[in-house]
Amino acid sequence: MSHTALAGCVLPGDQPLTDHEVTVVVVVLVLAVLLALAGMPALSVLVLLAEATDTAFRLVRRARAATAKG
Repeated sequence: MSHTALAGCVLPGDQPLTDHEVTVVVVVLVLAVLLALAGMPALSVLVLLAEATDTAFRLVRRARAATAKG
């Protein structure tokens, strides 16, 4: 059995991220890290990175949906 067989976030047939999508994720994370290095407390940094990651992946999903529609 695959180690991802029971993972709820992994669906059969999911495509890997394209270069453009990876760029979106990396840019959002880099901006979050730069803001974190500006002197924010550790808990704020963790929350910021989590929100930035979530936002980046939402943008990727939205871009994929728009591309699939036409």
